[in-house]
Amino acid sequence: MRKIGIITALLCLAAAAAFLLWPRAQDPPEQKELTVTDSTGRTVTLPSHPERVVILNPSNLDLYVAAGGAENIVGKPTSQTLSETVKEKTAAAEEVGIIHQPDIEKILALQPDLVIGTNVPFHTGLEETLSNAGIPLYIQALDDVPALLGTLEFYGRLTGNEETARTQAALIQEKLDAVKKQAEGRTPPKNLLIFGAPDSFNMGTSKCFTGGLIDMLGGGNIADRAEGDGAYLPISMEFVAREDPAVIFVIVHGPAETLEPKMRRDLQENEAWAGVDAVKNGRVYVLPYDLFAVNPGVRAADALQALADIMYPAPQ
Repeated sequence: MRKIGIITALLCLAAAAAFLLWPRAQDPPEQKELTVTDSTGRTVTLPSHPERVVILNPSNLDLYVAAGGAENIVGKPTSQTLSETVKEKTAAAEEVGIIHQPDIEKILALQPDLVIGTNVPFHTGLEETLSNAGIPLYIQALDDVPALLGTLEFYGRLTGNEETARTQAALIQEKLDAVKKQAEGRTPPKNLLIFGAPDSFNMGTSKCFTGGLIDMLGGGNIADRAEGDGAYLPISMEFVAREDPAVIFVIVHGPAETLEPKMRRDLQENEAWAGVDAVKNGRVYVLPYDLFAVNPGVRAADALQALADIMYPAPQ
């Protein structure tokens, strides 16, 4: 009987050891690939945690760095809008050209396992070449704040830093909400958002990112009452004169400190614009290049604050 007891005990120990060492069904191997839908509606299969990433535009670069992925970025756009933080953290990455002219030879030479761009022909047009090289292309547009925050969290998933990305997204939202409170209960000035110059470029509606920020501060953008659909519409001087905006925002590619005085002077000397309220009262503002020439990324609240300071100036 004692022998049987000892044998039984040994069998129980062996069974326990086998249970502990046996691979558990609830711990499957880590997923190596993700299949997602990008901003163009394409289905893209990409590495679950890419190790060599090339990013073609500053806004997506900004968010990927904020999500803790700087060490995996091997290629970045040539741009003057990068924050000092992004410049420092991506110092080792190779420049692969400006947003409208990516250098495909440099990109291929870097042997990335993922290329991220935005929804412009200069990026979507790279799909076939990259596909032939076995490199996935993920297109991420950043047309509004929800897209920005959602993208930040998605990049947190790719970098394996989900908690960092969620914390960053919550902090951005908190800052945006604080700025929005400044506009609560106030009547927004009638305003116009111009991209480029008044004689040759477009006006932005609430469907573009900056137009959406204006909407968050109460609106008043006259372009939202113009004929047409989309984020950008041609400027009609007849329409602008009729609406008579009290504030004009201008986004141009270049330093605001030199362009703002020139823009005001050009408008004042232009008969068609000279009678517009914003021009007569000197309320034409060239917005900061680093915050408005491209999507501001994690600095979205800074961009919102810049607009709020113009729309609702402190009483003197």
